[in-house]
Amino acid sequence: MVNGDPLEALLHSWIYILIAAVGGVLGHMMRKLGVREKVTMSETLLQGVGAAFAGYLVLLACHSFAVPPEVAGVVIGLCGWLGADASLSIMQNYIYKKLKLSKDSEQNNQEK
Repeated sequence: MVNGDPLEALLHSWIYILIAAVGGVLGHMMRKLGVREKVTMSETLLQGVGAAFAGYLVLLACHSFAVPPEVAGVVIGLCGWLGADASLSIMQNYIYKKLKLSKDSEQNNQEK
């Protein structure tokens, strides 16, 4: 997405990661408030960090697929809003399908 200066590429990456983190925090708070549960600062912060991590992985995927920056921002923001659990689950399912793996084989390997 960003060619040339590595410092500029790093800055752009942090902007997308921040978008994911903010989306994660807002999504978490909205889900908690929607079911009238107490919003705690520590849990909200953890959700934001998790969303930032997921957002970074989505950013790497967007880079590899040459997704335009505007579209990447939307995808990363939505993945942040969904949260790390949902975003990573979606990516995991995609990877399993691409590698023709089943979740059963993963569980069997963990049991050994």
